[in-house]
Amino acid sequence: MPTKEELVNKKIGKTIAKKRKIAGFSQEEVAEHLGLGNEAVSRIERGVVAPSVYRLYEFADMFECGIETFLIEGSRRPTDQVEYMTQLLSKLSSADRQLIIATMERFAKRLARKGVNNTQREESDDSQFLL
Repeated sequence: MPTKEELVNKKIGKTIAKKRKIAGFSQEEVAEHLGLGNEAVSRIERGVVAPSVYRLYEFADMFECGIETFLIEGSRRPTDQVEYMTQLLSKLSSADRQLIIATMERFAKRLARKGVNNTQREESDDSQFLL
């Protein structure tokens, strides 16, 4: 079973990979821009190696996002999740935001009725980062 640190590294790596793809860069282009080997970028994205804070700033500059993006998007802390949702919602029209809120309300009610054990669901969610 992976440690909490390993899970965090995987989440950060997954977010870096996602932002890289959105920005339209290959791993090779990122490696060249940051003066790294291709394998180093791959290891960071897979969560094998944790990037330094300085390296996170370099990724953020290259992908034109805030450094907090790498920490918030994969976080399980409710306050971080709210911040991430706020970022996503801020880009939408008022009507689209209302649609998403109504959908989330329905999901939350359904999950509460089902009585799904939160711990089991969170462990299941973490397993996706092991792929």
